[in-house]
Amino acid sequence: MTRMGGWALAVLLLSGSLPAADLSLFLGSVMPGTIEVEDVATGLDNSPVYGFRFHADFVPGFGMEHTLAFSSDYLYPSGGSSGGDTRGAAYSGNLVLGFPMRTWRAVPFLTAGVGLLGQYGDGPTPVGTRFAFNYGGGVKVPRVFGPLGLRLDVRGIRAGVVSNTLDMLELSAGLTVPLGR
Repeated sequence: MTRMGGWALAVLLLSGSLPAADLSLFLGSVMPGTIEVEDVATGLDNSPVYGFRFHADFVPGFGMEHTLAFSSDYLYPSGGSSGGDTRGAAYSGNLVLGFPMRTWRAVPFLTAGVGLLGQYGDGPTPVGTRFAFNYGGGVKVPRVFGPLGLRLDVRGIRAGVVSNTLDMLELSAGLTVPLGR
């Protein structure tokens, strides 16, 4: 981001003139299936995942979200020896369609987007770095504890495009802080 762009974002944040926007901190789990590496199917262990999501609406109920997630034990082969560690990171940009409800405070939403996920570290990295598509939904409950709200997500993730694809399920929960109106 340019220096001028950074100042513009800071002014918008401080003035409160951002459209509906929020920052979420989350914690969850990724449950992968198997991946085929060199014609051998390899099962992968569940992985903890944590990170943050920044969401801003273009128009009420429709916007974009950016997610940056990390894991200290990412997609490690099942039954593998603990001879090293395998960490991971993922980024995705998603479109989000929210359905504000007048009768209750919760806001259910649908989301879909693309990004990258990658493994690194001393241990085996059967997934490596891959293009990923994700889809899912959840619910946000704004301002449960003062300005803090709650968020629950369920996402399907497909890493890889043509061959050696990996399908995963991500479940996460987090806290949200409003940044705009």
